[in-house]
Amino acid sequence: MDPQKADSGICNSATSGVHNTCNLVMQSPSERRSMIQIDIEVPDRPGELAKLAAILGTAGINIEAISGESASGRSYVSLIVSQPVQAREALMKHGYVCSTRTVLVVRLDDKPGALAALAKKLGDAGVNVMSAIHLGTVGGHAQLALGVDNLEKARSLV
Repeated sequence: MDPQKADSGICNSATSGVHNTCNLVMQSPSERRSMIQIDIEVPDRPGELAKLAAILGTAGINIEAISGESASGRSYVSLIVSQPVQAREALMKHGYVCSTRTVLVVRLDDKPGALAALAKKLGDAGVNVMSAIHLGTVGGHAQLALGVDNLEKARSLV
């Protein structure tokens, strides 16, 4: 997917009960889409997430989904945002190291074993899942953004 086209608001947050969800959750499996994920390396210290979020907020960019982790003194944050091109530019302007990838959006039944079945299917086909972000759950279905090493092959399997 062209990152410029991704800025058209592919995923808009809405509140449904206690879940923060994306409109994509409401789509049928035949309406699968891809999105742009931004991966950022940040120092592992207090206040860094606030700084990153403030940069995006000041730029008028909404964070639709986020995941993060720390290891060996570094932190890594993955974002899906309303305007990925502008977000990457704003973050890089402030010295962040950013990369982008197109991720596959999949809809699963919200039940035990659903992710295991999908991950096995992808793994058996030689597709490596490098990232997973939960986008939301609505009406018994969970929506995930999966970063994979072979997007087209993964798309053909789900």
